Amino acid sequence: MFVFVSALGFLAARWRKAEDLEHLDEWGLGGRNFGSWVTWFLIGGDLYTAYTFVAVPALVFGAGAIGFFAVPYTVIVYPMVFLVLIRLWSVSHVHGFVTPADFVRARHDSSTLALLVAITGIVATMPYIALQLVGIEAVLKAMGVTGHLPIIVAFAILAAYTYNSGLRAPALIAFVKDTLIYLVIIVAVIVIPYKLGGWQEIFGAAEQKFAASPNPADGVLLAGPVQLQYATLAFGSALALFSTRTRSPASSPPATAT
Repeated sequence: MFVFVSALGFLAARWRKAEDLEHLDEWGLGGRNFGSWVTWFLIGGDLYTAYTFVAVPALVFGAGAIGFFAVPYTVIVYPMVFLVLIRLWSVSHVHGFVTPADFVRARHDSSTLALLVAITGIVATMPYIALQLVGIEAVLKAMGVTGHLPIIVAFAILAAYTYNSGLRAPALIAFVKDTLIYLVIIVAVIVIPYKLGGWQEIFGAAEQKFAASPNPADGVLLAGPVQLQYATLAFGSALALFSTRTRSPASSPPATAT
C-alpha cells in the first residue's frame, strides 16, 4: 500500500496535466479546476489524520466523554465556513489570490500585515506536522516497526512527490485514503462491537474503568465542571479547523458557488 500510494503521488503530476507546474496556481491550487467532487475527497483526506485515528481515541480511552468534543466541533465549523468562505472564495477567484495573506494584503493594503498572516500560517503548521509524525510513529510501533528511519523515509518520499506534483498528489491520494477511512469506520462501528459483545459491553467496561479513576472528570458522562471545558474545547477546535479550511481560498469553488 505504501509503494502504491507513493507511486500515485509521483504519477499525480500527469493527472490533469498542467502546462507549467512551476506556476503557483498550478502547483499549489491544482490549476483552480478541481471542482466540488475532487475537493470533497481532498478535504476528507486532509481532515482525517493521525490526530483523528490516534490522538482523539487515546483521549476517549484515557478520559472518557470529554474526548467526544471532536464530534460537535466538526459540526460547529460549517456555519462559520459558509458565513465567510463563499465571499472569500469569490473575491479571491476574481483577483487570483492564492493564500489568505494575498487577500489580507489587497483588502487592507498592508504588506506588513500580510507578512504576519503568512508567518503565522507557517509557524502554526509546524506543530501540526510534528503531531502527524508522532502519530505515524505510534502506528508503526503498533505494527512492530521501531526506530526513526521509517519516519524519515516516509517523510522524504512524501516531500519528494509533493514537490514533484503539488496539490495534485494529495488530491489523487485522497481517493485511496478516503476509501480506507470508510473501511476503518465500518470495522470500528460494526465488527469491533460484534467481537466484543456489543455496545453495552463496551460502555459497561469503560464505566467500570473510569469509576476506579482518581480523576473525577473521567467518565462516560461529563461531570459538571468539565462541561464548560468541553464546550470551549469544541469551539476553539472549530476555530482552528476553520483556519485550515481557509488557507487556500481560491483553490476550488464551494458547492453553492458552482
